[in-house]
Amino acid sequence: MSLLTTHQYKLAKGESLGYLSGGITLSPAREAGRILHRSLPSVCPQSGVCADLACLAATGHNQFPTHARARARRTAHWHRDPKGFIDQAVLEYQALERRAARIGYTAAGRPNLLSDLPGMARAIARRVEGVRFYDYTKIVEAATARRSPVHLTYSVSERSTAADVHAVFARGRNCAVVVSDVGKGEPIPRRFTRFGITRPTIDGDRHDLRFLDSPQHWVILRWKGSRARREIATSAGWALPMLQVSA
Repeated sequence: MSLLTTHQYKLAKGESLGYLSGGITLSPAREAGRILHRSLPSVCPQSGVCADLACLAATGHNQFPTHARARARRTAHWHRDPKGFIDQAVLEYQALERRAARIGYTAAGRPNLLSDLPGMARAIARRVEGVRFYDYTKIVEAATARRSPVHLTYSVSERSTAADVHAVFARGRNCAVVVSDVGKGEPIPRRFTRFGITRPTIDGDRHDLRFLDSPQHWVILRWKGSRARREIATSAGWALPMLQVSA
């Protein structure tokens, strides 16, 4: 079974910018264990409300049972044989790099489309230097690490603190927030404030290539999912009103 996919709506947006992107879709949080009826560790150690209500696994083609079973099998592969998993991912990313070169593109990789395993991503990236790797992470220690072959954007959640956000911005990096009151196609305000921290914004839905973003910005991602899930996620503090100002 292959690990990489290039047929994903957000990844495909990078083609207009000259990038051919490939991502790895594992089961978020503990979904794989539920599907395979076995005990498997979570691949999203800092997941909270998003695991059950707001994850992109509940949107688009990701919610189809066939897709869920496929990512569960990939997740089981990772837990069963992490070295073999990384070896296979390296080969597939090398093939993506060659394919991109043939058509005059640059290869890009997002190893954690639904998971949050920075160590796995780093292990792959160190062996495929010709691919621009990037990810989102809720793990503040990963987002503030001094050096990494993977460009990371910190994903703010209901568990995030002002100290977390300050630390990320102090490293010259970006923080992503999901907003609940800006619809598809609607413009986002030029600045956003959270935890009393005001920064300029980037529309994170225009493309997925976060390594192209200017530093020390809020990356704004519009809510994707049902209205009922949005209301619960907003009540829990995971999705935020765009105009909210928090101390």
